[in-house]
Amino acid sequence: MSSKSKKRNRPSSPMRDKNKLRPTGYLITCDVPTTQFIVYLNDLKPIDKKFIIEELDPTHLLVKERARAEIMRKVEEWMDSNVFSAVEKVGEDLDMS
Repeated sequence: MSSKSKKRNRPSSPMRDKNKLRPTGYLITCDVPTTQFIVYLNDLKPIDKKFIIEELDPTHLLVKERARAEIMRKVEEWMDSNVFSAVEKVGEDLDMS
């Protein structure tokens, strides 16, 4: 008798798959006011354009990959608009009556 080896059909593992999984989102970690601003940006979008996948906690958001650049740009613009570089005459000529 000769023994024949049977080739088993094994399901391909995800690690061997040629179509490797791509990231579908990014984890954003920021302070609470920035998180609230990003949620506000998301709320302005129509339903089919919303980018927040999940609000994990007050400082972490999972967002869609396609929105990353837009979020970074908008947050940077928002932060720049809230920076005051020149303060004139602080404490001078105050009416204390």
